[in-house]
Amino acid sequence: MDFLHVEQGKIVDSSNHPIALRGVNVGGWMNMEHFINGHSGSEAHLRTLMRQELGAEKAEFFFDRLLDHFFNENDVRWLQDRGVNLLRLPLNYRHFEDDMQPFEYLEKGFKRLDQTLEWCEKAGIYVLLDLHSVQGWQNGDWHCDNSSRHTQFWGQKQFQDRFYALWKEIARRYKHRPVIAAYDLINEPLSNAPFGRFARDDQYRADWTNFNRIMDEAIAAIRSVDAQHMILLEGDYYSVLFDGMAR
Repeated sequence: MDFLHVEQGKIVDSSNHPIALRGVNVGGWMNMEHFINGHSGSEAHLRTLMRQELGAEKAEFFFDRLLDHFFNENDVRWLQDRGVNLLRLPLNYRHFEDDMQPFEYLEKGFKRLDQTLEWCEKAGIYVLLDLHSVQGWQNGDWHCDNSSRHTQFWGQKQFQDRFYALWKEIARRYKHRPVIAAYDLINEPLSNAPFGRFARDDQYRADWTNFNRIMDEAIAAIRSVDAQHMILLEGDYYSVLFDGMAR
């Protein structure tokens, strides 16, 4: 597979031939969401309740088997047969880092991601790595595994530093893997809602200064180890607002 890059506003391969990407989103797998998986609340809440009911060992077994069978190589081949050439993979940071051991990375999560990349390489399908749930939560909703409704990520350096470090670790591991089309830094960011949802949508005001600073630092962390892969930025307010973005 060729590394993809942008040339004159188009995604192209190493020979500068335009590539039309046709993709799907593998939701509910390495980032669970209630409307996909059929549970209430956040993934962290579900996992906590399962540990309380089953005990830690049986709960871990349950979720490991769910991950084994919810999506596997058979699904990749099925997508390949239908002309798909891009898989967007939503990721929860908790697969790669424990809140009680920040900056120490979990090989179990990377092993599953490695296996997914191997499946996709064999099928000729590119992968878009999407950090769907970040440390401290980038918005107030379930889809970033937020049970509190508060967005702590944007206002606390400790969460931001862990975010930069995780992306640097991902980029370090996969900088030589052309199967990865791009890094999607943050899914559906919401930079200025520290106390939860606002009364009306028209009251929302993006904090572009903070937004752009964090994106710049994340890009710098990735570029310190990986100069090749494309980096994808989503707009603020759940990827709706782009007018204040510096890039």
